[in-house]
Parts: sequence; C-alpha cells; structure tokens
Amino acid sequence: MRHLQSQHIRFVYPHLCPAQFNGAIAPYDDAQMERFLDAAQEFGIEVIPWIGGVLGESARLENRRWRDGFAASVKELLEKHPRLAGVQVNIEPLPSGNSDFLLLLDELRPVLKGRILGVAAYPPPTRWHPHADVHWELPYLAEVAKRSDQMAVMMYDTAIKLEKFYIRLMTQWTRELQEMSTGGNCKLLLGVPAYEDAGSGYHHPEVENLTSALAGIQAAEPGGNYIGCAIYCEWEMTPEKWRIWNSHFLPQP
Repeated sequence: MRHLQSQHIRFVYPHLCPAQFNGAIAPYDDAQMERFLDAAQEFGIEVIPWIGGVLGESARLENRRWRDGFAASVKELLEKHPRLAGVQVNIEPLPSGNSDFLLLLDELRPVLKGRILGVAAYPPPTRWHPHADVHWELPYLAEVAKRSDQMAVMMYDTAIKLEKFYIRLMTQWTRELQEMSTGGNCKLLLGVPAYEDAGSGYHHPEVENLTSALAGIQAAEPGGNYIGCAIYCEWEMTPEKWRIWNSHFLPQP
C-alpha cells in the first residue's frame, strides 16, 4: 500500500468475481478483508471490490432472482465491512443497450447508501474495432453514467496493430467520453493496459501499452469529470512499467 500511495493511487479494486449461480458474489475471507482495509486506511487508499461475472453464465441479468441475490450479497458485504468505499460492477461481454444492466444498477443504488457505485464500462464504437458486443454507444454510456458514481472505461483490446492509430483512438475516446460525462456527477477513469496478452489476437502489447495509452489520453487534455487513469492490472505491473507510469502520467517536479 505504501508503494501504491507513492504512485498517487487513490482507489484499489480487489477481485471478487465471478458471481455464483444464485447471484451471490464470490466468496471472501472476512479476516483477510479487514487486514486489507487496515493497510489501505493507513495510506489513505479507498477499497472498491470488483464484482460481477460473465453474461449469461455467472451473471444472469435477465433473471430477477439472480439480481435480487446479487444485491443482497452486496448489501451483506458492505454491512460486514463498512470501511469499503463501494463496489465496482464488471459484467462481460455486455452489448450496448442492455436494459437489464440498467435495472441492476437501479436496484443496487439503495443498497449502496451513499457509497460509490462504480462500473467497468466499454468505450464507444470505432471503425478500428467493429465488434458491437464490446463497445457501448454514447447514449447508452450516458444512461450508465446517470446511474453510477464512477465509470472506469476499458480502453484496450482493440486488436489495432499500429501504435499511431491506437494513440489516435485513445485521444478520440477521451474527448468523446469527456463530452458525454460533462454536466453529470459520474467521475471518469480511463482504463490503460499493463498486461501482456500477446498472441490473443485482440491485444498487441507492442501497440497497446502504458506509453501509447497515456500519450493518447494526454493529447486530449482531459478535464471536467475526468479524475485519472485506471491501471489494468496491478499484478502485471513491473518496475519498468511503474517507471513509465511515473514519467508519462504523474506530475514531474
């Protein structure tokens, strides 16, 4: 936690996925959760568990009983561990316009009781990556933002093979998302890739990486509801990647 604080990390999202068939979030150890919260509190870092699952498998949004079980499980988690800052919902793949997801967010709102309701969101459509199930139209993004306090947009897995096009896309997405969120209360985090899924076909680490992602975001000069970048993921970070984070993102003395 001391290291994360030194890197200006404000939020951490411990992985509690996938949800179970009855909607309950993934099992966790209460004692370990409290030790984690002790460490985070010492360094002023807020903890927001990352919950959800795979659409149609561990996440059955269309099923009212599943949604009820999910909400009840979130309520129990927050009551047992009141120092948690909220939850982040991540359900994939999730095609744009899914009304059941909006309903789930509406049902979670009273459970949060003023704490952060975050969403791992898809970026807008682009001609560079024409796969509708991993992009949200701007009107749908706006509907999700209306129901959320925080949105972390997954700005990677584009399958782009040339770095200059990825940087250009990051700039375009940053501007579109900033405009979409203007005037609302939802805070915007832009997800940047730190992983190495070479050979996957959807991610080329020599193209999509911290250096190129941060270059594209900063070229857009983001402001407004933008509050920073979200690294995916901490367990893939190396000393070299932290050096890039320091030199390309953090303010220099």
